[in-house]
Amino acid sequence: MEHPDNALTWWILLGPLAGAALAGILALTRRAPAAAPLLTILGTAAAGAVALSLQPARNAAAAPHADLSWLTIPPAFSITLGVQLDSLAWLMVLVVCVVSLLVQVYSTGYMRGEVGYARYFAYLGLFTASMLGLVVADNLFQLYVCWELVGICSYLLIGFWWHKPSAANAAKKAFVVTRFGDVGFLLGVLLLASAAGSFQFGAAQSMFADIAGGVPGRDYSGFVSNQTLVWLVPLLLFCGAVGKSAQFPLHVWLPDAMEGPTPVSALIHAATMVAAGVYMVARLLPLFAASEAAMATVLVIGAATALIAATIALVQNDIKKVMAYSTVSQLGYMMLGLGAGSMAAGMFHLTTHAMFKALLFLCAGSVIHALHHAADPNDLRGMGGLRRSMPHTAWTCAIGVLALAGFPGFSGFWSKDSILAAALERGSHTPLAYAGLVVGIAVAGLTAFYAARMWLLAFWGEPRSEDAAHAHESPPVMTIPLWVLAVPSLVLGFWLHSGHRLTEFLLGPEHHEAMNWPLAIVTTAVAAAGMGLAAVLYARPRLARDPVERMPGPLYRTFVNLWGVDAFWANVAARGTLAMGGVVAWFDRNVVDGLMNLIGWSFGRAGEGIRRTTTGQAQTYAAVMMAAALAVAALLMLFQTPRPPASVPRGMSIQRPQRSAAVPDFVHVGALPYD
Repeated sequence: MEHPDNALTWWILLGPLAGAALAGILALTRRAPAAAPLLTILGTAAAGAVALSLQPARNAAAAPHADLSWLTIPPAFSITLGVQLDSLAWLMVLVVCVVSLLVQVYSTGYMRGEVGYARYFAYLGLFTASMLGLVVADNLFQLYVCWELVGICSYLLIGFWWHKPSAANAAKKAFVVTRFGDVGFLLGVLLLASAAGSFQFGAAQSMFADIAGGVPGRDYSGFVSNQTLVWLVPLLLFCGAVGKSAQFPLHVWLPDAMEGPTPVSALIHAATMVAAGVYMVARLLPLFAASEAAMATVLVIGAATALIAATIALVQNDIKKVMAYSTVSQLGYMMLGLGAGSMAAGMFHLTTHAMFKALLFLCAGSVIHALHHAADPNDLRGMGGLRRSMPHTAWTCAIGVLALAGFPGFSGFWSKDSILAAALERGSHTPLAYAGLVVGIAVAGLTAFYAARMWLLAFWGEPRSEDAAHAHESPPVMTIPLWVLAVPSLVLGFWLHSGHRLTEFLLGPEHHEAMNWPLAIVTTAVAAAGMGLAAVLYARPRLARDPVERMPGPLYRTFVNLWGVDAFWANVAARGTLAMGGVVAWFDRNVVDGLMNLIGWSFGRAGEGIRRTTTGQAQTYAAVMMAAALAVAALLMLFQTPRPPASVPRGMSIQRPQRSAAVPDFVHVGALPYD
């Protein structure tokens, strides 16, 4: 029986898609570009309103659902497009719609007067629609298609100012680096669909449950054994998450993505592209949980990413680069929670992080907007004292910083500690999780330090440049979204945690994840130490030298050089690819083309020889015919296999034929019988 809300669920996709299409028409016709943001804002708001009007369910079978058969492959394989609004999808739809809506409102002020104004909003609308299509997908095929659409939209938005070489290069870098992960993701999707016989999530989970339960008598894949399938598929799928969610070692594209407009950075970092990988792992976590190797890989990669990115953020002087590496680090936190087996903890942190990270990026955009005449408006060293001239931006940014640092009571405090508590619990039967716990606690201190450092350099002390001294607050269309995001950054974490609201919403009333207060006290002390150290070092009227430059030389160079990962991709991977391309080009030019040229040359020479025999003289033709006949005869004699002599089988004898009585015996008669 169909759910009565089935038809309505399609509007979660159609609303933003229609807004993007209409904005695109305005961009192409160059008519009424000011109407473009209104169209995309209405489309996004409609999607959020539809989601709010529906009642989600934890069980996918009871959730609002609609599908459309797209392609049927006999005997029983079909590809469908569907919308499924279970509790996990519903939560993510609201996160995407809220952040995207506020980013679009903010962009009306930030992008005013820019060339390509309508095109920008068309891209934003398509970006939102693609992410929503990924979130509500009920099958792997639709998830993969929307996954790639998200990548295309990020390429278009990062390279929006395509006339800047740095923006064009950043867009290409993001597209190419994520392709490495997407190759593995595609292989995982195809292997999983071929083994399960369907792209549907339910079919894949049922197959993994049967394998884990030891159901005998069936080999699901003709390529690998069931035991190999259980760990190979999750690892291939995780390759896609490593690329999209900027996990080590494919995190190098995300900091360069700052070349796009700042509102785009807020949307990418908070609720769309980088959240796609985390959401995919959360959606398919039952598949990952079937393999200890897969779960351990997610945990280790997440912990390594969190630590490496946090140390790099310590030494960044570009306000957007600090945010970028902060996002990479926090995404590592989310993967750490998922690798510890807690889908609720990972999604909890994704939800709170979307709010305070969008807030921080929009605050950074407000500062850059105020300093746009400076030589480098992103440089923290040219700021200072902005709390006086930009109070709305300064104090909303302070709320975001406290949430990011995990200060008690703010949203990040509750979600971060839920991840660390999950790692502690996982360690009882997976000791590797204890290492993740230690890394997570250390990252909490580093995060508090670089977040406080960023705020103090930008807003405290005295202005360190003429542009900072004459800065002014952004218009209300830009500051109102800041205060709207500041509210969930402050209270959302407590509201979701109290009464176990989020855990019960996602997993059911039987799942409770109580707060581990001793662990919370430890992490709070570590975070307080980080913020206190930053205050001691940076809360001065004037700074002659950045204090982080005084750390031990090898350590500082390691952080400044980004742990050598970017250099590896640039010098080893990129040059290796170019060298391989050179070898392939040489082979194509000299072997493939050479063979084709040889064949053509041979036929040309043969034709030239035949042409010379065409003289019009009969004796010449006769000579050619005779030569051809002799050549054919010689070939026949050369290649003809000689016939072996007849042989008599062993055991047989040749008998003389019997003579007929009518025939005279001339042999024994001396003379002919004339008489």
